Amino acid sequence: MAWAAPEYKPEDVNSAGRMLAGMGFPASTPEAQKALEIINSWRASHAYPLNTFQTTLRRNAKKIEGEIIVSQRIKRLDSIHRKLTSNSSMRMTQMQGIAGCRVVFKGMKSIGELVKVYKASRFGHAFRGEKDYIKEPKSDGYRCHHLVYQ
Repeated sequence: MAWAAPEYKPEDVNSAGRMLAGMGFPASTPEAQKALEIINSWRASHAYPLNTFQTTLRRNAKKIEGEIIVSQRIKRLDSIHRKLTSNSSMRMTQMQGIAGCRVVFKGMKSIGELVKVYKASRFGHAFRGEKDYIKEPKSDGYRCHHLVYQ
């Protein structure tokens, strides 16, 4: 399988993001179609690093707990559009969560163990931060521990 590499310069991706924020769906003009092409290329370029990260996550999580659920996804266009329109200073190239994966454990203790493994490890992805929604759940009850990598 051939993996997509970024085809456009970061400034072109950010410009396409600004255009996406200012338009509705579906995109009907040629300019809007070009913006979607650039953004879709940006999304696709995250597939390979996401897959490699997910493989490592699966291996590390299975060492902690045998029965796990692992999933991955590339952020959908409508979610990107919502994020860009809700934050006018957001740059497409700086948006967190374009690609993401998760592991679901049966036990809460396993989450802390996996977080320790990742915080102590050295690998090709740069650690950019975390948000512990277990200690501070969202108002809707969402509980998770996010680790952000680039």
